[in-house]
Amino acid sequence: MRLNSFWNHLPGVWRFERFLYGQLLQDGLLGVDIQSEFFYKVHENGTYKAQPEQTFFRNFSFRWEDDSINIYGANPKDGYVFLHRINDLQKSHTHLCKADKYIFNLLEMSPEKWSSKIKINGPKKDLELITLYYRQ
Repeated sequence: MRLNSFWNHLPGVWRFERFLYGQLLQDGLLGVDIQSEFFYKVHENGTYKAQPEQTFFRNFSFRWEDDSINIYGANPKDGYVFLHRINDLQKSHTHLCKADKYIFNLLEMSPEKWSSKIKINGPKKDLELITLYYRQ
């Protein structure tokens, strides 16, 4: 599936499961709301599957810019900050957060499901998160 087609299928509600080293870490819902043709507000809320269980939420914005999806994450101090840029040629993106390197990979895309992998390496973190999204 081409990225522009994937972009057009993103709005709506997605159920997700996030795995750390093959074990379920989080599950919840991802809501993608259209703000304009080129801008989506995205809200993720769910549950950490540790004991005791805890809830969480995150806000993002997805922007269609120059045939790419740019992903921005809400940061309480700085507003929305740039995280990742993916396009048809490059479905992987690396950014630094302090001293840790985050490598985002868009693994699969379809109208009914998609998945991503984030590998984090550095002095504070060394882990890999796989997230599976299913149309709600």
